[in-house]
Amino acid sequence: MDEVDLVRSHYGRLEVRGEIAEYCRGRWVAVHCERLDDRGVRVMVRYGRGSREPLTICSEADVLRILEEFRGLRPRSFYATIHSYSKLTSYGDTLDRGNIISSMPTWDIDSKDGDWRKVVEKAEEIVETLERFGVAESVFFKWSGRGAHIHIHGEAFSPEIRKKIDPIDISYSITQYVINRLSPSSDVVVENKIDLQRVFTAPLSLHRVLDRVAVCLKPEKIGEFDISWTDPKSFKHDPSSWRRYVVGEGDELAERAFRAIGPYIVGRIRRRRKHKPLDKQILDMFKRFESRP
Repeated sequence: MDEVDLVRSHYGRLEVRGEIAEYCRGRWVAVHCERLDDRGVRVMVRYGRGSREPLTICSEADVLRILEEFRGLRPRSFYATIHSYSKLTSYGDTLDRGNIISSMPTWDIDSKDGDWRKVVEKAEEIVETLERFGVAESVFFKWSGRGAHIHIHGEAFSPEIRKKIDPIDISYSITQYVINRLSPSSDVVVENKIDLQRVFTAPLSLHRVLDRVAVCLKPEKIGEFDISWTDPKSFKHDPSSWRRYVVGEGDELAERAFRAIGPYIVGRIRRRRKHKPLDKQILDMFKRFESRP
């Protein structure tokens, strides 16, 4: 089966389009295409055709619409931000930290020698670390193609904690806090790639190059994972894995991590109103914790 037939066959499945649509709803979407640009790099689409309106998906019909609208670029893979937004109608909405409703702490895991088993082992270590901090029911594993992601659902953090700490600061600080506690490894790289605009593979998307599907699992199933589960013809995916969460489960870890790591700073945009100096903002955020009953 050539690439065109694979893409048509895979996204022709209602279950695939539905899963991608539900996951991407409220997120900023990106589509990786097979067409190369002038530099020889695969084109990534992040805006509507001829506009600066962020690309979004609200229904499975939108998946079909995007495939058709950009067919000349040969769309292949769907990505989405780990941030969910209150609105996405202009470019400015993607830069406004205050527009982020929730954000998912995310660990990007890759093997230096291509051994997927080493990636799985490191994923299990991350899960075990999170469990020690009381976060277990809001975690999921996603094989993305060559590596894996561990995510904590954004709704694991209560509305109250998200008022005290910006969602992007929660996800950034927790991700780094856990990375700092992992055992050293010469074969596997775990990275904190969280920023304002980063996108990660959507569940059931095809990989941008490999003929593999992004599949999700509950943490307790990671040890059973086999790379054959990502075969487009017979993939194994747990739709409930990324939907489950316990509100407030991550609050204690969020406070602990933010105290230790501090906020995500790079990419902070200027507001029209006058702000306190950044160091004063950070100090005030810490004081808010001390004043909690």
